[in-house]
Amino acid sequence: MRLTASLALMAFALNANAQDKPASSSTVPANSPGQPAGQPPAQTAGQSSGQPLDLGTVGATGAADTQSNDPNAPNAHANTAPLIAPTQASLTEIQPQTVLNKNLIRNIAQPNSDYLAIAQYAPSVVNATPNGAGYSSKSGTIRGFQDGQYNVTWDGIPFGDPSAFGHATVSFFPAAVLDHVVIDRGPGTASTVGNATFGGTISLFSETPSQTPGGRLFSAIGTGASWEEGGVLDTGVISQTGGTTAQLNFDHTRTNGLIENANFRRNNWSFKVEQPIGDNTVVTLFSSVSDVIWNTFSQITTETANRFSKDFGNLNADPNSQAFAGYNTDHRRADFEYIGVQSDLGVVRIDNKVYTYALSDEGLGGLDPTLRTPNSVNLASGVPGTQSLSQYRSWGDIFKIEGDVGRGWLSTTIRAGTWLEHARINQFEQDVDLRTNTPVQFLTNPGKGSLVNNNLAVTNTAQTFLEFEWKPLPGLTITPGYKHINFNRSFDGLQNFIALNNSASYSADLGSVTANYRIAPPVSVYASWAMGFQAPPVSVLQSLAPQQAPLDPQKTLNYQAGVVYKSDRLAADFDGYYIDFANEINSRLETVDGVTNQPVFFNQGGVIYKGLEAEATYQIGHGFAVTVNGSLNSAKSKTTGLTIANAPSSTALFGVLYDRGPFFGSFLTKYVGTRFTGSGEDPKNPNVNLPAYYYSDLVLGFRYQKRLKLQLLVDNLFNRRTATEGNGAAVDPTFYFLPRRNFTLQATVYF
Repeated sequence: MRLTASLALMAFALNANAQDKPASSSTVPANSPGQPAGQPPAQTAGQSSGQPLDLGTVGATGAADTQSNDPNAPNAHANTAPLIAPTQASLTEIQPQTVLNKNLIRNIAQPNSDYLAIAQYAPSVVNATPNGAGYSSKSGTIRGFQDGQYNVTWDGIPFGDPSAFGHATVSFFPAAVLDHVVIDRGPGTASTVGNATFGGTISLFSETPSQTPGGRLFSAIGTGASWEEGGVLDTGVISQTGGTTAQLNFDHTRTNGLIENANFRRNNWSFKVEQPIGDNTVVTLFSSVSDVIWNTFSQITTETANRFSKDFGNLNADPNSQAFAGYNTDHRRADFEYIGVQSDLGVVRIDNKVYTYALSDEGLGGLDPTLRTPNSVNLASGVPGTQSLSQYRSWGDIFKIEGDVGRGWLSTTIRAGTWLEHARINQFEQDVDLRTNTPVQFLTNPGKGSLVNNNLAVTNTAQTFLEFEWKPLPGLTITPGYKHINFNRSFDGLQNFIALNNSASYSADLGSVTANYRIAPPVSVYASWAMGFQAPPVSVLQSLAPQQAPLDPQKTLNYQAGVVYKSDRLAADFDGYYIDFANEINSRLETVDGVTNQPVFFNQGGVIYKGLEAEATYQIGHGFAVTVNGSLNSAKSKTTGLTIANAPSSTALFGVLYDRGPFFGSFLTKYVGTRFTGSGEDPKNPNVNLPAYYYSDLVLGFRYQKRLKLQLLVDNLFNRRTATEGNGAAVDPTFYFLPRRNFTLQATVYF
């Protein structure tokens, strides 16, 4: 019934809009007819009527020379290499960067993907999705940097869990609301703000509301009783209000999962308004609300996989079991809002964003869903488990101002600004009998009562920067910069029956120098030296001995260089990097004030990251193109000389693309080299070794008169089931595996 209704709605929209209309404009504008691909589009009229001003102070560097491939766009079938390349660099970049454009998001990636399921196509990026793309991203890494060690931004605003800077990947910004994604594999310049800049930045960008009314409706069905439906509605320019443009986006996804009993459901609403004020100012309002609930599966042993299959995730249908799916749930509600003002005042240009975002995470889970610990160990009668609630909200402001001075070889853009953010994190956890969801005292805690942790953490960040974009020669840009960081955090609450009240402050001074030289119209070279920074996580304050010695923030020194080539037939780039990671924070368990097993944190050693990366897409002709990217990576401890956990030895992507007339498609294979899990390489423990693996994805697509698009997507075509992630335990290690072969059929109607 739902599929019939959706298709009927699509047919109505198709018949009601027989006349062709332009597609939505994109943050990455499409080149005008006759303009060489790979060149920045010429500035067009209409920026005063809703188009964002290109101030050069926000957004991804270099995104301007890539193109969008919305199948409804007038030039959608130009088939230039920059247009169809799934991954590519920018001629204006100043550090290794991969742009993942709308062609990849709309025509290659699974429609229900989250941003990590899109980012995994890039070199040096690894992501595991055991329950299917968009339903279960795990352990996304960039060059071996873990989630929490790199930034994620939305329209230039950093966001994440203030406790340890990780990200609730499935709760924010699914593929349906994304315009393009840019992965900067480095800390950027001084104006790159965030609490975890040293591992790079994944920049996510919203669509720009269209100048003309219209939109799209889509519906998809797939393996595991998966269902997705949604749509985008653009108002076009509303002349009665001075040129207002607005866009509404809705996405609903649900599935039984590719792992048994691992159900997933998500609703996401987003709304964006751009309001011109005069000829030189644009005010942007944005809001996104998401509601996600799923069953929390977990890694399994090889014995369990052999007994129940690799689709098992320690979930069952027995209400007397700690593994009962109904007891293992996670419910997350998220929102993200900002008001942005961009204004060109002639002498200076100003960009300011005031924002807030929040996440509420309500969880319930069996104490040991692997069932190695019987119920009776903790409760004489009942099912032992935990109930938790974690909530955070952040408020912030990013202000940037720039102006141009000098002429000739002294031509310089001076840029300055500040980022301020305040965040509060509330965490509550208690022991419960899952059958009644009431507090209990476990038999393993005699005389202590029910375990209740009720905590409040507060963080404050201030980052101020100054940089100079100097252009001494045509095509040459040199950008030195300086940034000062102040970060403080407090923690107040109970942790394992112990009352704590701790606080700490950290500061850092960071510098950067970058250069980009446009040797010729299709060729540029770049080099960068930059310092990265990460503040310590809240866990350093959750101990009786939060600091026996003052902790220094973790830092990196980054040395990177590369070359980019862009033409109609070929988009290619190559880079090398060397990163010295210092002040790594570790901990050991000690007895403090008579209390055993208290973590004591300290700075120890670091890691040397180094490697080579490349990507290329070549247009063969007749609609065909070949694409390849890859990396050789090394991430070794300076103390032991051994490879750290979850750092790949290499990555690769290769395949064939087709786009001609009404037909399009792709066949891509992703390869991930050997890794070490747990605590990293250990010659005494073979269970930390993870094998290399690959998977192949197929897309077959058809368009009808720029009104209708049909896609069949097959992930893991050859049904490879290799282990992708593990805990590295010396006895009975546990693993996640590649998801089984799965299919998605999607229909999209444009109007």
